[in-house]
Formats: sequence, structure tokens, C-alpha cells
Amino acid sequence: MKSKIKNRLTPRIFGQSSARTFLLMSALCLLSMVLSNSTFAQGVAAGTDISNKVLVTYSIGNTVQEPIESSPTGNSAPGIGNGQDTVFKVDRKVDLLVTGNNNANVSPGDSQAEVTFTLLNEGNDTQVFNLATNSALGTDDFDTSNCVSTVTSVSGTPLTGVILPTTATIKLKADQQATINVRCDIPPNSSGIAMQAGDNSLLSLVATAEKNSDGTDTSETLTPDASDSVDTIFADSNGSDDNNRDARHSARREYVVSIITTPPTLSIDKSIVSIIDPQGGNTSVVGAEVTYKIQITTVGTGTIDNVVITDPTPANMQYKPSTIKLDSVNQSDQNDVADNSDFGSTTANTATINLGSIAAGSQHEIQLTYIIN
Repeated sequence: MKSKIKNRLTPRIFGQSSARTFLLMSALCLLSMVLSNSTFAQGVAAGTDISNKVLVTYSIGNTVQEPIESSPTGNSAPGIGNGQDTVFKVDRKVDLLVTGNNNANVSPGDSQAEVTFTLLNEGNDTQVFNLATNSALGTDDFDTSNCVSTVTSVSGTPLTGVILPTTATIKLKADQQATINVRCDIPPNSSGIAMQAGDNSLLSLVATAEKNSDGTDTSETLTPDASDSVDTIFADSNGSDDNNRDARHSARREYVVSIITTPPTLSIDKSIVSIIDPQGGNTSVVGAEVTYKIQITTVGTGTIDNVVITDPTPANMQYKPSTIKLDSVNQSDQNDVADNSDFGSTTANTATINLGSIAAGSQHEIQLTYIIN
């Protein structure tokens, strides 16, 4: 008899009907939770509150009792609204992926040859990423220079304040991807040695997560996880030139010499940079100072030797002393060891600039001033 009474008084929480009710309510709560929060392919957004409470229905004897809701600290008060949600915040997952898209076939001396990369924000928060290149990798035949990384496009709509194209940094929301072009100069030779077809240069693009969506610096939380705050977890894998879980990722691309050009050629042009007359205007009257620019451009491979530029004083003009400049550097008018330029020493009434041997693919600029008689 005691056994029968005990069974009737025990809440039928695990009875078949109540169990179905319990499972159904739990499933509905979870579905509501998922649908009400921002979700991405990479997961629920950082800082999202995930909350839930369980509803228990039961009977004593044949009498249906008032349901009881759960709370984090336990609840025994019957009635809807007497329970409390169990809440925690989704932590920030920092994850990124850099992928190299294409290599580049180049010729010695090419300017701003291009390779491309993509950067994907695989985390669950908006991040500002720094972009840096490294061409001194030491396992190739030559190094590029003057590399510039430019974000040309992003998937979807750019975030507020992001204006494309942009260089050095890019702000991406979760799941957003950026296309990055990197342009570098190809040297005319490899440390003075002519390049051969097949010579290569490696370039690494490294992206680093620097700022979070709230403007704070990106740093990993080292203290135990707290349910009421957004902790930061590094979850990135290692790339070609970085480590696991360091908020960085990298990939490499390659410049390959495919065309060796014919012997070098040289061209020269002379133009007027400015005219300043005695009254401060720009008319070519008597006494006006006329500044010329002489530009030497070379293409091809190898070197050009014994390059000497001579500029005789134009008729009806006279040279203005100490105005010779070579690649923006002032030159001496005397034939001395200070530089390889002079006026009137090598050849009378003539500016002489001795460049010696220059590498094909280089440019040089000379400026000097004459006065109208």
C-alpha cells in the first residue's frame, strides 16, 4: 500500500507524456534562440546573449500541477514567470585565412608587377586587419622592392567608413572577404648579375587582426572564461610565415622571370621645367632664368657603360653657376672628386655629367639653369 501511495505522489516528470512535453518545449526554446540571434557561416556573433529556461509540467495523482520554470540557482515556485533565464555571452573567435591567388611572370626591370591574394574573416566579430608584405625570404633568386598592398574589393557591402581602394589595413565583418593586389618593382639584375629565365622571387602577405568591433586592441583573454563578458580566443591556423593561434595568417606568391629582353637600350629627352623672369613672372624675356630637365631612361637587361651627358650652353644664353643637379643632388661646377659633373672644365662652355656604368632599367634626371642674355 505504501508503494502505491508513493508512486501516486511522485511527480511524473519522466512519464511518457511529460517527457514528450519537456523535449518539445526545450526544442522550441532552442529553435527560438537560434532564430533570434545573428548567425554567420562562422558561428553566432561575438557578444550575443544566449539564454534559455526549461519548463517542467507534471501531475500528482490525477491532478495536473502548475508548471515550474528553471533558474540558474534553482526554482521551486510554480507558475509561468517565476523562473529566470540561464544566460551567457558568446565569446569572440579570432580566425582569418589568407590565400594566394596567382603568380606573376615578369621581366627584369618591370615596374609594379602584380600578384593577388584574398583575406577571409573566419571569426565571429568585425576585425580591422593590418596587411604587411615581406620579400626578403632568403630562399629565392632575387628580392622585389617598393611593394604596395591594396584592397581593391570586398564581398558584400563594405562596412561604414571603408572606402575602396585602401592600403595597409582593411575592416571586415564576419564571413567577409577582401581581394588584395600587391604590386612590386622587379630589379633589373640580381646583385649585378644578369637574371636568367626561371629565376624567382617569393613574396609573403601577412594579415594581422589588430582591432575588434568595439575599437579595442585584439588580444587573447588569458583568464578563465566568464559567462557575463566577451572573451577573445585565437583560433587561426598557421600560414606560410606565421604560427598557430597568433591572430595572424599568411600566404606566399611568386614572381618568375619568363622573358629575358634583348641588350639594353637608352633614350634621352630634354624639356623646360620653369622660366622665371626678372619681374617674377614666367615670360622668356632678357634676364629670365630657364631651367631644363634632361631625363635618361634605359630598358632591357645588363648594364650600359661609359654614359656621359654633355650639354653645350644654348646660343644667346649663359650658364647660371652651381645649378647642376643629378637625381636631385647638387653637383659641383669643378672637375673634382666630389662628383662626376662639371661646367666648362671638361669642355668649354659645356655642362658635363659622367654617369659611368648604369644598370638597364634605371632612370636618371639632370637639371640645370641658363639665363637669357
